[in-house]
Amino acid sequence: MKETWFSIDVETSGSVPGLYDLVSIGACVVGDVKTPARKTPEFYMELAPHGGLWNDEAGAVHGLTQEHLREFGVDPKIVITKFVDWVMEVAGDTRPVFGSWSTFDWMWMGYYLEKFGKRYTYPFGPSSLEFKSYYLGLTKGTEWRTTAKGRMPKEDLSGKHTHNALADAIEQAEMVEKWQAKYG
Repeated sequence: MKETWFSIDVETSGSVPGLYDLVSIGACVVGDVKTPARKTPEFYMELAPHGGLWNDEAGAVHGLTQEHLREFGVDPKIVITKFVDWVMEVAGDTRPVFGSWSTFDWMWMGYYLEKFGKRYTYPFGPSSLEFKSYYLGLTKGTEWRTTAKGRMPKEDLSGKHTHNALADAIEQAEMVEKWQAKYG
């Protein structure tokens, strides 16, 4: 079955799900996908605070405030439902693959898909594609430290990491596309 890879980035109010809140989700498709049913190639939503702790250092990273999220954030169940609907619409008759820069994003999304969505991290299943590991494999690297953005060749990077979940998801997708073209 053909796959559709999704680049997904999250911003949070702290370090781990369950104690802290997910505050935003950004996603886009990796590569050129020509699914007729697809309405929009990107997804972004902010979540209303829902009982987790707030770490001021985490808030300073992404710049979203509790006040902003209380006013403009959406209930997590609604966000996850809309996210899953979007993924399924975009994927069409292909298998959706969750991709992110690190395991951090999958940890959060797996938790939220289970808590507010359907069982067993639907629609992706229990695992994800971690782009740093993908890069290590493509470059036939032997040291994890070579996957740090500061150690990658400049031409393998794309854009600036802004800590806006959608902008960062797009940045990740562009990097993966460059790697596939360069390292095949």
